[in-house]
Amino acid sequence: MKKNLKLFAVLLMSSVIFAGCSKKEETQARKPSENIDSSTWVDNLIDGKAAASKENKKIFLLFSGDDQDKSSAELKEKIFNRDGFISEMTKNYVLVNLDFSNSLFDKAAAEPTASEEEKAEAAKLWVKLEENMRDAGLYNIQVTPSYYLLTKEGYVIKQMVFENKPESVEDFFAGYNPLVEEIAEYENTISAARSGKTEDRLAAINRLFEKTDPQLRYLLADFCSDYIKLDKKNSTGMVGSYVVALANSNAVQHYLDQDPLAASEEFATAAKSKFLEPEQKQQCLYTAAYLFASSGTDDAAKVKDYLQKAYDVAPDSEYAESILSMMRMMEEKYGENAEPSADAHAPEAKDSAEN
Repeated sequence: MKKNLKLFAVLLMSSVIFAGCSKKEETQARKPSENIDSSTWVDNLIDGKAAASKENKKIFLLFSGDDQDKSSAELKEKIFNRDGFISEMTKNYVLVNLDFSNSLFDKAAAEPTASEEEKAEAAKLWVKLEENMRDAGLYNIQVTPSYYLLTKEGYVIKQMVFENKPESVEDFFAGYNPLVEEIAEYENTISAARSGKTEDRLAAINRLFEKTDPQLRYLLADFCSDYIKLDKKNSTGMVGSYVVALANSNAVQHYLDQDPLAASEEFATAAKSKFLEPEQKQQCLYTAAYLFASSGTDDAAKVKDYLQKAYDVAPDSEYAESILSMMRMMEEKYGENAEPSADAHAPEAKDSAEN
């Protein structure tokens, strides 16, 4: 992993998530269902992960829109619901399908004249759809159908992309089989990152990040924490990158919970770490400002405070002039209301030894 990371993955996610939304209580993951049938498709990721962990299998994750797009239903008919596909894939995978068909959303909206039983069923379905939509956001889904190969924990090994749309089970495995070696290598890297000599684990974590799609590295939060703990003296010179990566991972979770203030605080806290280089601190403070402003707050002074600190920490960086421009725009728009808050020039909190 490069030493200076541009870790604005949280900004790549659609900003409309916050539009018109008030803060929601932090999502509490429900417990897995009992008696999960993993011999066929599972309809939610919580149960899929539970089954995969119990059976020590990977996860094949399919995002579909059966009555929305032109391919999902056809792929299921020709491939994913075929006995040959299911019997072969379930040898090593738990199959999870998160479907976002319009018909499901219609069923989740009970009519006023519906019976209490129908309303209860509709409410139950809506909870499942909300859960699945959150997971779609977590995996940065832009289009259906999309399919991913995951570890049992949910780390992304590979997004499967076919040059030509598969038309049969045989076509699918023709695209899958060449990936077997890459899949095994990813799993071996995870094993190496979890146990062994410290220097070997650190090297394995670096390799794991390199192997993971940059837009999905925030799923590797556990390994960020491990790296920081394993290299307490920053002997590798990489701890700062993982401090920022961990802040990004945590911020994404807050982002999905529609809590931009908590997401902002993750970056503001990370910026205090003694392991960050000036430009990394600048990126964190700028991102804290962006997310704080995304909350719809009228505290313009707080936003300017973050921006001022971001500029001051690295005034010669490639981003410094843009930050100054933003500060000028704020002054023009808010005038005196954009003056720094009372604690803007107070000494920063002592660097956290844990960071």
